[in-house]
Amino acid sequence: MSTTNNILNLVEKDVDKAIESVQEYYNTIETNIDNVIEQIQIILSNSIDDKLIQNSIQNLIKPLAKQYSDKHKELHGSISKIGKTIDKCFQSDFGNVPIIELFDTKEKLKLIYMIICEDLYRQGRMSIAEKLIEETKLNDNELFNIEKNFLEEINMILENLREKNLLPAINWCLKHKNELNKTGSLLEFHLHKMRFIQLLQMENFDEAKNYLTNLRQYLIYNGQCEQDVNHLMGAFVFARRDLSQSPYKYLLEPHLWLQLSELFMQQAFQQIGLAQDSPLYVVMKIGFQSLPALMSIVNAMQNTQVCHILSKDELPIEIDVGSEHRYHSVFACPILRQQTTDQNPPMKLVCGHVISKDALNKLSTQNKLKCPYCPLEQSPSDARQLFF
Repeated sequence: MSTTNNILNLVEKDVDKAIESVQEYYNTIETNIDNVIEQIQIILSNSIDDKLIQNSIQNLIKPLAKQYSDKHKELHGSISKIGKTIDKCFQSDFGNVPIIELFDTKEKLKLIYMIICEDLYRQGRMSIAEKLIEETKLNDNELFNIEKNFLEEINMILENLREKNLLPAINWCLKHKNELNKTGSLLEFHLHKMRFIQLLQMENFDEAKNYLTNLRQYLIYNGQCEQDVNHLMGAFVFARRDLSQSPYKYLLEPHLWLQLSELFMQQAFQQIGLAQDSPLYVVMKIGFQSLPALMSIVNAMQNTQVCHILSKDELPIEIDVGSEHRYHSVFACPILRQQTTDQNPPMKLVCGHVISKDALNKLSTQNKLKCPYCPLEQSPSDARQLFF
């Protein structure tokens, strides 16, 4: 992750430098053009000889034109450097990464359509999802067990949030207050917080003051909001002057509305037992995290002429995707010190101890097996595959 941050910092540095150069370029042009216009007006007022006027104006403009032409070349170089930095830091050719046809049947391809549809439903893009279902001949009942009324309600609320109408979302929270409280949700508070900011922007200070009093009462039930409420009180003080020029101007940033919509979606789907993130998002996120490491190991293997054969379900290196994306129990064989796979599953012995199938085969002699942890002898055929 630190390597990625360093790369992004390099690109951001070049972008900032280019923006600064372009801004300086246009500011200088604007100032100089005003000066040129003034000088031309002076030339026109002080002479009636057309030839003299023409020569004077040419002598005035020619050096400026060359100056800005040279400066434009420098700007082009600064902007081109951004692309070169991106090309240098981000690998765009994935041709050397082996591609295994995991979705080579209609049944497997159907899974892709299903997770795309679910993601569209989660975003409230119901018309697009229904069109995809129609074109791919999916049965929408196969996607996930969600009532259409629920989807339509969520879609309506999300549309209102995009238009900065908070009332439908607040009413939804009131209707599901008990369920939200059980999970410790702060969705209702953040909706009221955004409504308070709206009132400040509309300069409706009396209603905002009453709203702030209600938000302070919220602290009685949830102490996590204390710092946020304190910031809102500070914003109320500055709002009568200019909130956009105050220390609390971050409360006006547009991305807060996007975060609020995402929070609402997460909480709404959580109420019906769906994961907080859609499968498509998780697959894409983990893929982006894994690809640089996989490309590095492939390049290293090619440069050293090393040939390493792996099964399609096995990665050549371990990739940490974070604890939030670990969904399955993992068993490591205590004998061979290897994680089990579909081809090498965990096997439960008669005595109750568990080892991998490869270890079972290695320890078996003449159709007999002695448990490595207890003296019980048994037949390898009595071992049973263990499913976590």
